[in-house]
Amino acid sequence: MLTLISGGTGTPKLLQGLAEVVPQKDLSIVVNTGEDVEVTGLRVSPDLDTVVYTLAGIIDDENWYGIKGESFTTHEMLRTLGHSELLRIGDRDRGVMLYRTMRMREGASLSQVTKEICRELRVEADVMPMSDDRITTRVDTEKGEMSFHRFWVARRAKDRVREVKFLNSEKASPAPGVVEALDESEFIIIGPSNPITSLGPVLAVEGIRSALVRNRSGVLAVSPVIGNAPVSGPTGVLMEGLGYEVNPVSVAEIYQDFVSMFFLHEKDRNFSSEIENLEMDVFLEDILMPDLSSRIKLAQRILRTLGYE
Repeated sequence: MLTLISGGTGTPKLLQGLAEVVPQKDLSIVVNTGEDVEVTGLRVSPDLDTVVYTLAGIIDDENWYGIKGESFTTHEMLRTLGHSELLRIGDRDRGVMLYRTMRMREGASLSQVTKEICRELRVEADVMPMSDDRITTRVDTEKGEMSFHRFWVARRAKDRVREVKFLNSEKASPAPGVVEALDESEFIIIGPSNPITSLGPVLAVEGIRSALVRNRSGVLAVSPVIGNAPVSGPTGVLMEGLGYEVNPVSVAEIYQDFVSMFFLHEKDRNFSSEIENLEMDVFLEDILMPDLSSRIKLAQRILRTLGYE
């Protein structure tokens, strides 16, 4: 079994490739829920849904958010009526969110609802939220503290970051099955997602980081940074705000306690020795994934590196 820790877009791209070469039933995915938010009365779990839609084969893989071929009739009508939504939610995507909200109001946990959604969308992988407890990512900036979505979606990460907080993380517990998946997996993969707000909330849950540390010899990470720039998203702004240089070495430093293998872009050989000094084995590969074929190739290279049959 392979376990992935997933955030927004980078890891789901890799997951799309892995799902082409590994049976879904052999995959477990632990997903960041720090960016969960309420929109128009609905519980939105964007990273969970991105993973589920990817495995269901219905992800909008142009935007890596929502369902491909969506209509936005409800969103547009709400706007006509004067109600503005922070996130643009498609009609079928909204149906999933409505189901989640109804079931959780009935007393179901986020884990239970996620399994129900996976079952109905014929997803065979074991998709798990990092916790059933509510954890909220807050970004403290020069313009004040704000939600991740306000920072990234509304304000396009233009505000200087001073701190990132994961509210309630100190009280949260791993969701059922998470620690067991980490301990029982042959290998654990951390894809090229944002190390601050995609991986940070997961590591903030007591029990998850320690599970990664004790399984360090089998943990592989793919850099979300090439050269001195992130592949996508607000990774660079967040890292700079927290005092990190934006380069793969800084990512490796964040991961050094629990990662033993590091996939670096083939043009970043100059960073290899510094990362190796962190007691990581470095592998130089083309880690860009602009299309499905490149995602499959990277997945195959990772599996060969791991010796995963």
